[in-house]
Amino acid sequence: MSNLKTVLLNRIQLKEIVTNQTIKHAWLANAVGVSEKTLTRWLNGDVTRIRINNLSKLASALRCSKEDLIAASETDAYPSEKNRDVLINELSSDGFLYELMMSSKINLTVSLIKSTFHPRLPSAIVANFYIKLGYASLIHRKYKKAIQYLTKGLDKATGVDDRTLMFSANLGLAITLFCHSELIKAHTYLALCKKTIQYAGQEKAHFYSTCALYELYCGHFDAAIKAANACLNECLPAKPAIEKNVFKGTALQILGACYLFRGDTDAAYNACVESLSVAKRSGYKRNVALSKGYLAAIYCARDDFEHAEQLIEQSLQLVNPEDISLPSLLGIAVYISYCAGNAAKYSAYQAEIKAICSADTVVSVFASYLMFASGKRQDDASAVTVQLSEIDQALDQLGLTYWQRWLKNTHA
Repeated sequence: MSNLKTVLLNRIQLKEIVTNQTIKHAWLANAVGVSEKTLTRWLNGDVTRIRINNLSKLASALRCSKEDLIAASETDAYPSEKNRDVLINELSSDGFLYELMMSSKINLTVSLIKSTFHPRLPSAIVANFYIKLGYASLIHRKYKKAIQYLTKGLDKATGVDDRTLMFSANLGLAITLFCHSELIKAHTYLALCKKTIQYAGQEKAHFYSTCALYELYCGHFDAAIKAANACLNECLPAKPAIEKNVFKGTALQILGACYLFRGDTDAAYNACVESLSVAKRSGYKRNVALSKGYLAAIYCARDDFEHAEQLIEQSLQLVNPEDISLPSLLGIAVYISYCAGNAAKYSAYQAEIKAICSADTVVSVFASYLMFASGKRQDDASAVTVQLSEIDQALDQLGLTYWQRWLKNTHA
């Protein structure tokens, strides 16, 4: 089974088991702990997804395996036009698609969305689906495709003046451009989101975590800490943020990085340990991987290379080759192997990061930058001069002036 909180219910199999065992609906509903009306909706296909805890109770009451009650595909669950409309309603009105994407079920996400498209769909739903396709493409590091989908979603949302969807599309474009190392354009979209924050809905925590990451990479530590704390505030129990543990974990990772750059390794360690605990509660491998990666960097800064190397290897095993988090994790791995003096792993990680990132991307530049910032090893003077020159040029192209000044002051 997966980390998903809900699964597709095999309605046909459920009805067959109930009929064969001549089970009374009232008894079964009581055994599962739901109303008889809810059970009827499951049997009729009006509700086609079931929560994992209810699935377990249902399987126990029917004396069958949970797998017997799970549909093999969305086609099994939605065989008719009526059920396609049910699917459209579910996909557009709750966090299921977001849950799928966070669980790296990208292909299923795309398949579900594309199976629902038809000419009669309301424009707001079409906009929502395009935006979700954009985010799915982003998580797969298909940045050009993500921009295309998000732009289509933004156009549709603008056409029906749906400000919440417009905010979501603008935020998606900001994240995509940032990941694609177009920081100036990303800042433009973040500024637009900030002006329309009243329409953020459940995405305030997502917005603040994105701002915190952007400010961290720009070297604006005060701004990054402020945005991270704003994200944590949106993740409080009374707030309506979606997937609170995801963004709470991200905010804590960024706080840890900010403290590390400021030289407070104890505060950095505590923040990253907490982020890992929160990430584990989220149930998503990507979040656990990133928290382990950040914590590995803290161990490296403390010269505990054994723990650092163990953690970064664990984190890399948790993500697939197309995942959005892989470049960042490889960047940390390059830094750790360099500091630990592990030439074989350093070369291997360098080769991996070069295969998926061009030399002028933020991740590649920072992987090189951190090696010089660490001061753990010294290469021959001519090699350092050439590499520093290349890093300085790349930082200039990216507009990361804070790090340029640091390099010049440190290696004057």
